[in-house]
Amino acid sequence: MWLDHYSPKSWDSAQTIGAAQACPVHQRRLENGLTVLHQYIPSVPVVAVDIWVKAGVTSEPEAAPGLAHVLEHMIFKGTETVAPQQLDRLLERQGGIVNAATGYDYAHYYIVTLADQLEVCFATFVNLLIHAAVPEAEFRQELDVICAEIDQAYDNPDWVVYQSARQLLFPHHPYGRPVIGLAELPPLLSAAHTRDFHHQCYQPDNMTIVLVGDLPHEQAIDLVQKHCDWPQVLLGREPLSFSPLMPLGQRSCHAMETPGIDQARLTMAWLGPDVSAPAQGYGLDLLSVLLTGGRTSRLVADLLEQRGWAHDVHSEFFLQREGGCFTISVWLDPKYLEVVETLIREHIYQLGETCIPEAELHRCQQLVVNDFTFGTEMVNQLAGLYGYYSILGELEQALAYPQLIQALEPQHLQNLVQLYLSPNNYAITTLQPCSL
Repeated sequence: MWLDHYSPKSWDSAQTIGAAQACPVHQRRLENGLTVLHQYIPSVPVVAVDIWVKAGVTSEPEAAPGLAHVLEHMIFKGTETVAPQQLDRLLERQGGIVNAATGYDYAHYYIVTLADQLEVCFATFVNLLIHAAVPEAEFRQELDVICAEIDQAYDNPDWVVYQSARQLLFPHHPYGRPVIGLAELPPLLSAAHTRDFHHQCYQPDNMTIVLVGDLPHEQAIDLVQKHCDWPQVLLGREPLSFSPLMPLGQRSCHAMETPGIDQARLTMAWLGPDVSAPAQGYGLDLLSVLLTGGRTSRLVADLLEQRGWAHDVHSEFFLQREGGCFTISVWLDPKYLEVVETLIREHIYQLGETCIPEAELHRCQQLVVNDFTFGTEMVNQLAGLYGYYSILGELEQALAYPQLIQALEPQHLQNLVQLYLSPNNYAITTLQPCSL
């Protein structure tokens, strides 16, 4: 049953996530499907509100890649009762923050405001999210901004290389498309397309609202009940489905040249686990640190410190709902492209053949746990953590992350390398200066 006005009986489930934590996260789910997460932190006089929507690239119509990113821009262009820039002015007066981002599995929008200014900011904020008007004139004007953003991305060599590697890794899946959209597409979109996408996806059963900071629990509930109302319900929305992702069965390569750069770029990518196997994903977090986390990590020590073949190297694992992405990226002199690729393959092979020493594993675990600790110090960081894991369906893992990292053993990581990081089958993209 969909409710226009919430009452206490509309909360149909309740649980505490991370009960052992000093400041537990409370989760509530309304009868209409809206998920609300709340954490009370009275020691800071601010509140972060982070709204997550399952409306990323994987929710876009196939004929309109980039539509989720376009809507992100248009959310702030006003409603029938909220003028464009009204939220910005409210927050600027108190030194608050407003921002947004679109990803493959989500879009999210957040504000940070003084606790005593929360209600007016919250009311304005959720009005924009729920009742976005997407006015025609504003839409046409914003397309120029979006096109400039797309052009800027395509002028960034690192973005081009990374995006090309994703396209090789996910050739028939939205994960292979650019989040920002295609350069030729925005002029073909309309305000009507964007409004339809908003009406379809920005419904309560597709959204999570996170509130973290100096806001008692009952007040948080009252705030959501008072200000979150949907004008209509579109029944029958079916989530898009895609073919199961499969690891590459061979080396898949795309080599590019471009003027105007001095250093070559190389990105290698492997398909990783999805959210249904979080412990495996956390193991790949550890492996990325083992390879490129600091001067004593294996690839940094070898490529930069000892041989001097590279100028920068880093690795990351991106957890995604249907399949993760593990990457290794290098800046290097063009003459070392082939030998560096070979050397990285040798390091991957050795990781699959030999267990990691306990001392090395402990160092990596400490770095990952420390990064998690420093990355969750502020209310907006905590709100983002909870929203991200909630939208992926793994909220219970959010607070348990450090413990799960510490529980991993050398054999786990060796098994993960054998399972996911083949030294022979991967996507690789290279970019180097044009030959004379």
